[in-house]
Amino acid sequence: MKEKVLEILCQVNPKVADNVDADLLETGIIDSFEIVNIVMELEEAFNIEIDPELITSINFQTVNAIVDMIESLSQ
Repeated sequence: MKEKVLEILCQVNPKVADNVDADLLETGIIDSFEIVNIVMELEEAFNIEIDPELITSINFQTVNAIVDMIESLSQ
C-alpha cells in the first residue's frame, strides 16, 4: 500500500520521492492545492471516500501518516 501511495504522491509532486520521511507540509513539498489532487487520486486508487474532516495537516504530514489514514478507511 505504501508503494502505491508514494507513486500517487510522486505523480502529483515528484519532489516527494526525495523526501519520503520529511514533513511534507512544513517543508512545502505539498500544498493545499496538491492535497486536493492527492485526495482524488487516493480515493480512486483505493476505492475509498476521504471525509473532508480527515483532510487535516496531521493526516497529510508524512507519507506514513497518509498510509495510516488509508489503512483505517480500508478496514
